[in-house]
Amino acid sequence: MNEILVFTEVTDDGFDKSLLEMLFMLKELGHDNSTLTVAALGDNMESKESILKSIPVSKVVATKNLDTNKFNPNILKKVATNIVERLNPSKIIIPKTSIGQDLATRLAYSCNMGIVNDCLYIENNDDKWIGVRPVFGGNYFAKVKATTDSQIFCVRTKVFEELTDNSVTPDIEFYENDINIDSSTQILERTQEQSDGIKLEDAEIVVAGGRGLGGPEPFETLDEIAGLLNAAVGASRAVCDAGWKDHSYQIGLTGKDISPNLYFTVGISGASQHMAGCGNSKHIVSIDKNIDANIFKDAEIGAVGDWKNILPGFLDTLKDLAKD
Repeated sequence: MNEILVFTEVTDDGFDKSLLEMLFMLKELGHDNSTLTVAALGDNMESKESILKSIPVSKVVATKNLDTNKFNPNILKKVATNIVERLNPSKIIIPKTSIGQDLATRLAYSCNMGIVNDCLYIENNDDKWIGVRPVFGGNYFAKVKATTDSQIFCVRTKVFEELTDNSVTPDIEFYENDINIDSSTQILERTQEQSDGIKLEDAEIVVAGGRGLGGPEPFETLDEIAGLLNAAVGASRAVCDAGWKDHSYQIGLTGKDISPNLYFTVGISGASQHMAGCGNSKHIVSIDKNIDANIFKDAEIGAVGDWKNILPGFLDTLKDLAKD
């Protein structure tokens, strides 16, 4: 029982790119992608063999003739449990997507496995894996070890780079669908979150506003800046709770996790709950009138002052650069 199994979601558009981040992480742990197995979850997988062939690991397994009822979590649990029972892996990696984090806990219960949720990364101590996860609003990190023979690690996305080595072509194995997939619940519809621009979680640059903006109107300026920088717009929880922005823009512990190259904030104090969702940003630049604002502890560049006096000049400079 030495096999490492990684789960991924597959649709008509391809496999979820978070898989490549998990493979990069495993490579850093000393596990080459040519030794790994991926379990692909989705509908009618036998018709998606070309997609499965593009997954850069040694082996990909999937279940034939499957209808997941729009990725119904009850059905996914049964399918994933069946795959785990066939392969008996020692370590299971599941990306912390909206579907993955739900599946991870259900699978842990179904297979009686220990689980470490919300891992930022994994440490390998003599082949004993330790999950490192944020606690207390991201102010501290806990090292968690599961003591069962097999363990599940649900790992945050947008923390690691994507694996670029696509030289490995997998063997594909389809399992017969001998699973009772009756479910007490049915998913009637899934709606795609509408976005006016770049998806927040995928953006290389994020421009975000907080309560210090004083109202919804200044977000028009942030939208303009985001357009010039090819960035996504985000917001703090206070902004979303006030109704200035929809909660789909919220960054933080109860919002979205982001890991952009540049995180530019205006009027965000940097409470621990907010920083828990953006702490993996590579560079943080902040404007806030409070010199003691917590966000300045993490910001590489900080401007102390009223955003009304700072932002217009910054916007004009960006416009001038755009002309050039």
